[in-house]
Amino acid sequence: MKRITTTIFLSISISIGFTAAPAKAHHTPPKPLPCPQWHDALRKHGLPVKIFAPIMMRESKCQPKAIGWNYHKGKSHRDCKLSHARTYRKCKAVKSYDIGLMQINSSHKTITSKVCKYEFGKMLVLQKPDCNLKVAKYLYDNGGIGHWRGSSGS
Repeated sequence: MKRITTTIFLSISISIGFTAAPAKAHHTPPKPLPCPQWHDALRKHGLPVKIFAPIMMRESKCQPKAIGWNYHKGKSHRDCKLSHARTYRKCKAVKSYDIGLMQINSSHKTITSKVCKYEFGKMLVLQKPDCNLKVAKYLYDNGGIGHWRGSSGS
């Protein structure tokens, strides 16, 4: 009798162990990617949304006309007269500038001209999302994410 009771107890214990529902792990839903209005455009240009949407948010706050100014050491916006980007970029304190959604640097004049089929030196064309993302794709294909290393968290 003792043996039967032990066998039944073990059978019930094993049965309960295998049929009990596993405890649900605490799961935090993934944070939505920023700049959802540009996800389709990123995909269209072959840029991974998971990588480039956060970079776009940090670089331009998803604003296609954004311009970031880079100044020579010891200089700042105080050394330039406030004006439209076409003339402000010629201020001697400005070292370079970054334009558009992906903040493409002004040093990429040749690439921008070639990729966007636009007149050499007309860098404000990078404010057009299609051109900006085409140049971003070119840079990504020819140097990886390193062009945005300051914004990619790497």
